[in-house]
Amino acid sequence: MENSIMMFGMVGLLIGVAIFALWVWALVDIIGSDFTDIGIKIFWFLLVFFIPFLGFILYALLGTSTKIPKRARNTNQKYDDLERIKQLYDNGTLTEAEFEVEKQKIMSRD
Repeated sequence: MENSIMMFGMVGLLIGVAIFALWVWALVDIIGSDFTDIGIKIFWFLLVFFIPFLGFILYALLGTSTKIPKRARNTNQKYDDLERIKQLYDNGTLTEAEFEVEKQKIMSRD
């Protein structure tokens, strides 16, 4: 009898740890991701934070589709970085050789 109670407690502990880990993962994912709107990001964060289990399930099923894909973010980041180094080149901070080296670095990123 005691062994079954102990086993039940261990299973419960493992389930609790798994739910906690998924909750933390969801919060970290929300914080580190870009969403189509800041209001959506705040909504998902508050939902997952205050209603952990249900919030995580809803975020996993519905929330991840409201994020901006990383590939799109990287593409936009490339253009932003290219624009930044072009401005540095135009105002004389970078030489033409330095500009070309930096441009190649940016273009070779994934």
